[in-house]
Amino acid sequence: MNLPHISLLDKTNSTNEFCINLIKNNISTNGIVSAEIQTNGRGRYGNKWISKKGNIFLSFYKKIKLQKDIIKYQYKVLKIVKNFLIKIGLKEQNIQIKDPNDILINDKKICGILVESYKNNKNLFVIAGIGLNLVSSPNLKKYKTTFLNKYLKKKVNKLDFLEFIKKNFNKL
Repeated sequence: MNLPHISLLDKTNSTNEFCINLIKNNISTNGIVSAEIQTNGRGRYGNKWISKKGNIFLSFYKKIKLQKDIIKYQYKVLKIVKNFLIKIGLKEQNIQIKDPNDILINDKKICGILVESYKNNKNLFVIAGIGLNLVSSPNLKKYKTTFLNKYLKKKVNKLDFLEFIKKNFNKL
């Protein structure tokens, strides 16, 4: 089993950017980064991910062989997050995957995934950022949003999610 390097941060501009810096500095060939506060989270097409305090901001990175493998990670990450939601008590029929990178509960966005690639020397890496609304959600005009603890009797904390990702890391 290839255990990931784990970074738990109080604050960062972006967990994906932090992963890139770890790769640039040759800290590890794979890892997980989680932050309490993210000041400049990113979504697809340069959109800003609104990072409300108390929610989950987590990224992981892995060395990969081929550029074409990156698209597989998008779906693997979506599946693992969906499996986490089911494990903690959400009904599968209430969870929707909205291609290519969102998870909805009852047609409201709860999670966004951003998958990127980064090349360092001759090594290629995949970086996947996960933003999961745990305790609150932004009020957006574009679409409805929600947060996870609204649907659960037993509240989930960030470490539950981090542990689940860590246990499933080698499936990614």
